[in-house]
This record gives sequence, structure tokens and C-alpha cells, in this order.
Amino acid sequence: MKRIFPFLILLMFMSSGCKPTYPKTKVSDSIIKLCRDEYNTEVKLKTAGKTLGVYMPVDNLLDSSLQPSEESFEKLGNVLHVLSRVALSTNADLEFITLVARDSKISGFELVLTRYVEDIKRFMIGDISRGEYMKRMLFETRVDPLVLLSDLVSKDKKERPQSGEFSIEEVHLPDFLAKQISRRIEDKFKEDKHLKGNFKVVAVNGEFSPKVPNLERGILKFTLDIIKKREMNNTQPERTVPPPADAFSLVWKGVRNGLANLKKRRQKKFNKEDILPISLETVRRMLRRYNFRDFAEIEILDTNTGKTLTINNKMIY
Repeated sequence: MKRIFPFLILLMFMSSGCKPTYPKTKVSDSIIKLCRDEYNTEVKLKTAGKTLGVYMPVDNLLDSSLQPSEESFEKLGNVLHVLSRVALSTNADLEFITLVARDSKISGFELVLTRYVEDIKRFMIGDISRGEYMKRMLFETRVDPLVLLSDLVSKDKKERPQSGEFSIEEVHLPDFLAKQISRRIEDKFKEDKHLKGNFKVVAVNGEFSPKVPNLERGILKFTLDIIKKREMNNTQPERTVPPPADAFSLVWKGVRNGLANLKKRRQKKFNKEDILPISLETVRRMLRRYNFRDFAEIEILDTNTGKTLTINNKMIY
């Protein structure tokens, strides 16, 4: 029942018999007005192809540990909400929305959030969960170390005027998926209770190469820097208490063996050879979720072993 209401709302937005609430000729003005009137936030907009870029200055974007502050996340969420509303009720040909946030007092640091408009629509009709919806947003940072360091050590802490200029590039689905899948592989090795005990993730990078000799379509390439942790030394003798009587010796032995087997199952071991197939499964799962077929091959390189796993499109579907 909970999924019916968002579905009805989306139907009203997309109905061919209704005029769009935010016509493509007024998208920019509508977003600026909504952000100003509802959240007292000033934004600027640019377009690049089918990508809408939105810029917003944020006070205290970073906290004392140079991480995004909780206050800034609330402001970013408000603007993303406006962008989603407009994207769902416009006849503008939009595929991606990119939000660029810059600290109003510290130069050299930007947060860049990117959403796929189709993901917004699927979330509204209940086709993907809230958790999955959040994972599908790209969260990136742009840092100019020299400018950032200069600002942090400057004795003049007064707010510096911001030019409001920002750069935006058109986002394409293959590149968006390559970056999202890279983060998914990294999260897999960091969050799985067995994998994080066996491996340390240094970096995972993904890219889409559209022009490849002898292939009609491009290649999705993933470069992994994932290190196998040193095996734990569990050679200490196990302390056991002798059974109280010979009559219970078999039961005692059975209990001990059962606990030992359970411990082994919980502490599942992985080898370096498991890195490539585990990563491939993440790639396969995400491509199928997006039903993305416009590629010729997938290439996954493990930089620590030098091994490469390459499969073609037909092996995914």
C-alpha cells in the first residue's frame, strides 16, 4: 500500500495529458526560486548536454576534521529534494543532476553529488529501496591542496568573496556506472565481515573506454589495489577442561568439534585469487540492475598480482 501513493504521484507528473509543472524553458528559474523561497538558499545553474549542474555555497561545509559537517548535509539534502521534484515534473531532457557545493570560507574544496534521473523515478514508484537509492548517488570531492592549505594557515580568517564560478561536465551513463561500481567493490571488501578480515582496500578505480580498436563498443575497466592481510597466527594451544567422567567423553568431544567447526565457518578464509571473481560478481550484479548492455568487454586488473580477468558482454547476460 505504501508504494501506491508515490506511484500515483509519478503518474500525475508523467501523464501525457498534463502540462509539466516546470517547463523546460523555466527549469532554471524554478529551481532558483524554490531553493530561495523554501530553504533560503541561493544557487546557480549551468547545463552541459543532458546534465543539469547546480552550484551552492555552504557555510561550514567542513568540520574540524576536514570532513563534511552534519549541518552541511542537511542543506545539501534540501537542495537535492528540490532538484528531484523538478526532475520528476519537467519536459526538459535531463539524464543527470550534479550538485556542486563549495565552502564559503575555505577555498580549494568542493563536494560533487551526482544523481541519475531514472534512479529518482524508480525510487518514487518503489522499484528500488531507500538504501539502494542512497548508494546510487555519486559522492566525489575536488581538492586543490595548495589553495586549501593556504586558506587553513592564513591568519586572515575573514570570509573571502566567492566568485560563484564553477565547472560542470556532461555525465554519461557508462562513466557514471564505472565510478559507482568502483565504490561498490570497495564497500564490498570493507563492509563484508569475512572480506574485511582478510583484505585491506587501498584503492579501486573504474573507467569506461569508449574507443577500443577492433571492438564496436567500449570497455569497462576496473583497477584494484586490494592487499591480502597477513594470516593470523592461531597456533596457541587450546585450553580444555577434562570431562568429569569417562561416560561423558564422547559428548564432550562432540561439543568441542562442533564449536571448532562453527568457528572455522565464521572465520572464512579468502585467498588473493578470490579478489577478481568477487569483484566481477559486483560488476555483473550492478550492470544487470541497470540493464546496461552498451559495452563489449569488462576488464578487471589486480595490480598486486598482475592478473587480469576479461569477459565479454554475453557472459554477463
